[in-house]
Amino acid sequence: MWARQFAEKCGVNVPNQAAEHYYLITDNMESVDPEWPVVEDSSKCVYIRPEGGGLMLGLFESMGASWNVKEIPDDFSFGEIEPDWDRMGPYLEDAMKRVPETLNVGAKKFFCGPESFTPDGGPIVGEAPELQNYFVVAGLNSIGILTGGGLGKIVADWIQNKNPPNYVDVTGIN
Repeated sequence: MWARQFAEKCGVNVPNQAAEHYYLITDNMESVDPEWPVVEDSSKCVYIRPEGGGLMLGLFESMGASWNVKEIPDDFSFGEIEPDWDRMGPYLEDAMKRVPETLNVGAKKFFCGPESFTPDGGPIVGEAPELQNYFVVAGLNSIGILTGGGLGKIVADWIQNKNPPNYVDVTGIN
């Protein structure tokens, strides 16, 4: 989330912006198996997965609301933003229709917090054209936990071998 402003201090452009990200965690649902996979329905702007005995319904907007456009506070680590119920209500209703049983249980939490995104939705990976030996892995658009380890290995190999690895196609900074 801080990649843009950190890179600016080095004269590097990283088009990464924090935006509001929402999810609802339902009360416990006996029918939920914690081994179920994550399901995504892009037509309803939702991903669904088991969480804490119930389900997590993660919501996405095609044009999400930016958060702290000027800069992310230096002391910010993980925080909550007041949810915009009016804007997100229709997304939440559509998501819950995808799994009708969620309409019959309560909600433990409706969370809104910042997540970093890029303008084109793709990650920013590679050596910055503005500064030799400045490598960026940013803008993972909510998949950092899933892809961070693999991308770390790719960039480490790139730095060590002084060339992008030939075993994978990475998204360059352009």
